[in-house]
Amino acid sequence: MLKEYARFAADKTFELLAIDSPTGFTKAAAEWVAGEFTSLGYEAKITNKGGVIVNVGVPDGDGLLLEAHVDTLGAMVAEIKGNGRLRVTSLGGMRAENAETENVRVYTREGKIIEGTLQLCNASVHVNGSYADTKRSFDTTEVLLDEDVNSEDEARALGIEVGDVVAFDPRSRLTPSGYIKSRFLDDKLSVGILHDVIVVL
Repeated sequence: MLKEYARFAADKTFELLAIDSPTGFTKAAAEWVAGEFTSLGYEAKITNKGGVIVNVGVPDGDGLLLEAHVDTLGAMVAEIKGNGRLRVTSLGGMRAENAETENVRVYTREGKIIEGTLQLCNASVHVNGSYADTKRSFDTTEVLLDEDVNSEDEARALGIEVGDVVAFDPRSRLTPSGYIKSRFLDDKLSVGILHDVIVVL
């Protein structure tokens, strides 16, 4: 029984981790949280600021507030370059050194999701003599889209605009020994734990 519960808890955490939710782009994650608690029979309300309040019931007016957040680190399109690649800027403190070679998803205003990879500008270690010495920042890295684009106009034709949200792949997995590995466990794991505690109440 304990193993089944642990697997259920992990599965629910993975569901939330799979929902891209960089700072300022949390609507889908908030709706998931509200829907999960509603399905358990609790009243869940999404606030004007995008938070989710769930009252699980307390006797005699005594209560305890538990809080966690679903927003994660991410990026935003800062420039569409002449070659169709994207310069991005951080959302929530994401660091280029921690994101190089990561798969990303660009969310357009039209609702399209376009995949790509954040990489060093001039990313060939065989050609770029300064590869190892280049300081990684969002000015020395760029998003290469997984699309046949070679110009700014071609990138814009996909619907990409400055200000679009860029989400990084969380790479979530459960190891054979039972450990959860993922980006953005801060703080989606806490949300998952709160959900799972309510399940056993």
